[in-house]
Amino acid sequence: MMRTGLAVLAALAVLAAVPALAAPKIESVAAKPSGNTPDVEISVSIGRTKFDTGNCDARVDFGDGQGRNLEFGVARTRTVRHTYKKNGSYTVSVRGAGATPCEGTQQTPVRIAGAPEPKKAEPAKKVEAKKKAEPKKKAEPKKKAEPKKKAPARKDEKKAEQK
Repeated sequence: MMRTGLAVLAALAVLAAVPALAAPKIESVAAKPSGNTPDVEISVSIGRTKFDTGNCDARVDFGDGQGRNLEFGVARTRTVRHTYKKNGSYTVSVRGAGATPCEGTQQTPVRIAGAPEPKKAEPAKKVEAKKKAEPKKKAEPKKKAEPKKKAPARKDEKKAEQK
């Protein structure tokens, strides 16, 4: 019985001496290419110990209001692609998130110069008020046709009229 008690105490002492297993730590974040293209590849790396096989999750915020969750599983590096819609300077940041968050945060600057310029809205065309249709003019009454002039009478008809 005494041996069992000592074995339990020894096991507890060993467990107390071993630091709690921590989640993998986010070591670095890199963005490429940066410059003349709106398409950027973001690589996030985490540090693992020799025997670490635990999962951890991270959130990548691209600095333009967009973001994406990453699940590392047993991987050391995850890569995501993102297309920026506007030119400018952004800060890409990565932090632990999700059910099993990675430890730490990292960030890197990104400069975008090749994004397509947004189409400028054309000025709205003034909509002309439709003119009220002018009332149709009443058709003028048709003039009565003048009586047709009779062709000059023939000699035979003149004689018959004279009689």
